[in-house]
Amino acid sequence: MTTDTLACSSLIEGFISGRETTLATANRIEVLLDQAFPDDEFIQGVVVALARYRPGGHDYTLNETTIRTLLLRTQRYLASL
Repeated sequence: MTTDTLACSSLIEGFISGRETTLATANRIEVLLDQAFPDDEFIQGVVVALARYRPGGHDYTLNETTIRTLLLRTQRYLASL
């Protein structure tokens, strides 16, 4: 596991726990996942979803609950690789 992958896992944990649900955290997760898994269809779908994240959610954006659920699935997916 690379340093970036470990950092991403830590950021995902922070988001899921509710400790760190900032836009900056979601953006960092997005970049790390995109760089680590550029050819993975599932992960690229997560990257697109993270790009639509806004705390509180608004029209055409995704809120914390939606992203938390997606990151839980992502965590399980990454563990299976």
